[in-house]
Amino acid sequence: MSAVRDRPGENEMKTSILLIGAEDRTNSINEVLCTESYSVFNIKWEELYQEQDAGLETCSMIIGVVDEEHDNSIVEELQWLMEYKEGVVPIVVITPQATPEQIVAWLDQGANDVIVEPFQWKIVMARIRNLLRVFSNAARTDEEVIVVHDLKVNLRSRRVSRAGEYFMLTPKEYELLEFLARHVNEACTRSAILREVWGYDFAMDTNVVDVYIKHLRVKVDKGRDTKLIHTVRGIGYMLHTT
Repeated sequence: MSAVRDRPGENEMKTSILLIGAEDRTNSINEVLCTESYSVFNIKWEELYQEQDAGLETCSMIIGVVDEEHDNSIVEELQWLMEYKEGVVPIVVITPQATPEQIVAWLDQGANDVIVEPFQWKIVMARIRNLLRVFSNAARTDEEVIVVHDLKVNLRSRRVSRAGEYFMLTPKEYELLEFLARHVNEACTRSAILREVWGYDFAMDTNVVDVYIKHLRVKVDKGRDTKLIHTVRGIGYMLHTT
């Protein structure tokens, strides 16, 4: 991996960007970023998992440059990058071409923006500055994290982990788990869950709660000695440790 160093006499702290991709695809992007006074670290896609060095640890943005070899295979890399950086660093994908399905998949798996060539550099740089500004402002806000035993629910990034292992939840699964976590050690009725998570203020079949609790148990408790999601007979459910 190589880093573009500051020019002599420049002592100001530069915003660091990790640029991932084949050299023939990243050279021109590297030059433009350096001209805009960013500090750039370069690695190839195949080097991503080999070493955790300063570029990945300290970068304020990640730009992945897609080539024909990686146009379908970067979904796993994007998800890994999002989990490694815990969703607090913007990820941009630059690609020579992409189908709507590819763009949706990349955005769903962690990319914050997808830029398709050809493009105007002044627009790209404005989008980069905007993402850096948005994430910088968010970083100034203290993270709210609810901890229950070894379960961590990050209320800002909506990331959930248990014993350091991150797992993916659907939006409704996350909202249900967050509600239980906010009421840890409290018996939550099915009707209260329906009202607060689904927004239903009227009586209806509460089986939907049971179905989603079953899904959560598979992701949160399956294979673990300590179960966190408990049934309260005749009432509903509770998140707590035994």
